Amino acid sequence: MKKFKNSISKGFLTTGLLVSFIVPTIMASATTEHPHPTYLDNWNYGVTSDNWAYSDYYLEAPIRLGSSSSVTDIFGKVKDFDKQDYGWAKSGAKKTISWVRANCYYGWYNF
Repeated sequence: MKKFKNSISKGFLTTGLLVSFIVPTIMASATTEHPHPTYLDNWNYGVTSDNWAYSDYYLEAPIRLGSSSSVTDIFGKVKDFDKQDYGWAKSGAKKTISWVRANCYYGWYNF
């Protein structure tokens, strides 16, 4: 397993988006985005009408930087995680009521 530049726990807790989902209303309670300071990046996230929580992230870098994304529940339990050395990191999971809220995160790492 490759080590992330910032540990997953620190990097993902400080970077990302928090999406609140309370049945039947979807509310975004807080947004914290930390785009890469040098390279172009793209982050798509949210909860669809059929309760699919997703986080897709891509960092376009000419050096060895990869993209990572994850989806967790309100308790921080990881429901899906993906990392890609090149291209899109895509994570997603079907949200249930027990989640209370879906948290979507992104990050980048050296490889």
